[in-house]
Amino acid sequence: MSHCKIYIPWLLFATMINACEHSNEEEDFSGIYCLNIQNMEMTIVQSGNEVTFTLQADLLTNGTGTINADTLNLTATANGNETFTGHLVFSKDRKSFTGPFRITDANDLVTMDGILQGTKGGCLKYDIEARGVPKFISHDFTQLFKIEMISKFRSGFGHSFTDGNESCRSMKHYYNPYPAYRENNNVEVYSPVKGTIISVLTEGPGSSSGLTNKEIQIKPDDQPAFIIVIFHCDLASSAIQTGKRVTSGELIGYARMYYEEEGHYVTSFDIALYVNTPSGMRLVPYFSALTDGIFNSYVARGAQSRQDFIITKEERDADPLQCDGETFLTNGNLENWVILK
Repeated sequence: MSHCKIYIPWLLFATMINACEHSNEEEDFSGIYCLNIQNMEMTIVQSGNEVTFTLQADLLTNGTGTINADTLNLTATANGNETFTGHLVFSKDRKSFTGPFRITDANDLVTMDGILQGTKGGCLKYDIEARGVPKFISHDFTQLFKIEMISKFRSGFGHSFTDGNESCRSMKHYYNPYPAYRENNNVEVYSPVKGTIISVLTEGPGSSSGLTNKEIQIKPDDQPAFIIVIFHCDLASSAIQTGKRVTSGELIGYARMYYEEEGHYVTSFDIALYVNTPSGMRLVPYFSALTDGIFNSYVARGAQSRQDFIITKEERDADPLQCDGETFLTNGNLENWVILK
């Protein structure tokens, strides 16, 4: 058998070597990343050893950061007078990251902390303008017989909570249990869907350790552009954590009604529903996404229609509220509550 030699021109050989070396190089940090919080997108732009970043819906402003090997150390202004800091460790290919973050107020008290995760590429989107809100919530998130009344979407109760497209209104729902259930601190909270817990955040001052006072965000399997956010929940166990798969109706915790550090009971706990649309993040009423079967339990308690639980944008705009930051200075002339029978 004869053997032949294969000669590779030097220029081609050098090109192949450079290509191999380049393939092993770390990628730039720049890009759009889909976050594990509210399906928001973070845009990062690298220039030398520094970065700037923005968060969808302008929730964070003046975001800057420095590079330390695979870690970005980020800081930004949040909610006007709070400070966001994050330490995000990236994969070598820069396609994902994970790391702790916290938000502190003007007195350096922690108002929220948790783990931030991101995956390169935009988040899934759903066009609610063209398609409407799908009815995908197959289990209520609490036991309705324990609930006395519920605040309306765009109410003047609590504090201002918006998606950046509207202002000075509460675009979520507060659930008020009957006093007897508030006082025994035993109002169950369930996953309304089959899906994944994408984030467990600590609300208010304190540490991310422990099981109390958490904000839980769940991404439904059937509608992954939507995120269900349940506020002020004491976790049922340490197994309730970021990445956990949950079934519809699975117990995840209990509404936090008593605050030991403040020595008093509160009257309500709350839920919000986000959707990432082609035109940005939107908040929509929880009641819009309930299946007919689940909503019938509200009909049995006296509701006439889903609209009972919603103040329209036009109605709210015609009866505007006044705010100082997130604090309501007025509560409006429209009814803020639905009292169940």
